[in-house]
Amino acid sequence: MAESIKEHDILKGMSMLEKVARFFVLIGEDSTVKIFQHLEKDMVENISTAITQISSINKEVSLAILEEFHLYVRTKGFISSGGYDFARDILYKSLGKAEADEVLAKLSKMKLASQAFSYLDGINPKQLSDFIKDESPHTIAVILSHMDPSKSAEVLMQLDEEIRVKVTIQIATIKDVSPDVVRTISLVLEKKLESLLSSIVDVGGVKVVADMLNKLGPKAQDILKNINGIDTSLATKIKENMFVFEDLLNLETEHIMKILQNVETNDVVIAMKNATEEDMEKVTNSMSQRARDRFKEEFEMSTKVKIKDIEAAQRKMLDVAQKLIEDGLIDRENN
Repeated sequence: MAESIKEHDILKGMSMLEKVARFFVLIGEDSTVKIFQHLEKDMVENISTAITQISSINKEVSLAILEEFHLYVRTKGFISSGGYDFARDILYKSLGKAEADEVLAKLSKMKLASQAFSYLDGINPKQLSDFIKDESPHTIAVILSHMDPSKSAEVLMQLDEEIRVKVTIQIATIKDVSPDVVRTISLVLEKKLESLLSSIVDVGGVKVVADMLNKLGPKAQDILKNINGIDTSLATKIKENMFVFEDLLNLETEHIMKILQNVETNDVVIAMKNATEEDMEKVTNSMSQRARDRFKEEFEMSTKVKIKDIEAAQRKMLDVAQKLIEDGLIDRENN
């Protein structure tokens, strides 16, 4: 009970918008984008603006926010219905004190474990796999077991097949690992990753919002326009950190060529349907003669295309470009 009150006090005075903004930062970019797709534009604007004001989130606040949101989801309570104490009481009434305490204890354990390796969230799976590939299968299993399943799966697939099999067996058969062992492994790994972590120490801020808006497609422009109406300087900073279709077309020819090699010709045709002659030339000049002939043939045969289909096709090209940038195959800074 004392611990619950303490966590509640940590968030005292924090507005719901501030809590929500921090919650989205904590759950990560991909999950946030999926939720944003179902929210009203005004709500996305408000949350995005709030996220840009966050420079870091203290560990105690992180745990308190996750605890509170988990309880609201678990009990289907709402923030306006009475806060943390209300949610806890509802959980006690619906499950009984013993089961409720067990759920809270498990959640606490999961949070502590997740917290130990939370710094891994922003690291590219390929980079992480390179750092841990020489560790024992048991150590790798401990690390992956404490990561988000989707992210740990990406790391696992980057490992050599023989190591992958051994690690998978370890994960399947691993028993409880003492907190001291987890902390030791975490500290050693964090030290090894120190050079990479320097770029992901802070959470929230303009870059986080820019990355999320990049994935929202056309909706992002409306949000950015409205943010501009509130804070021109902030909107400019977000725009500078975004990667839009104009940026893709301004890449070096060799980089555009790499992107085109990973996109279906039909998608390129649709994406360029309303392009200027100059932009069309940039794209066709990045194709082989054979690819250029095929593109022109399909372009001439294509009928009128809806704006939303053009935007969707451009989004596919941007997704490919972003992946190549993240993998280090395209250096955007040198363009």
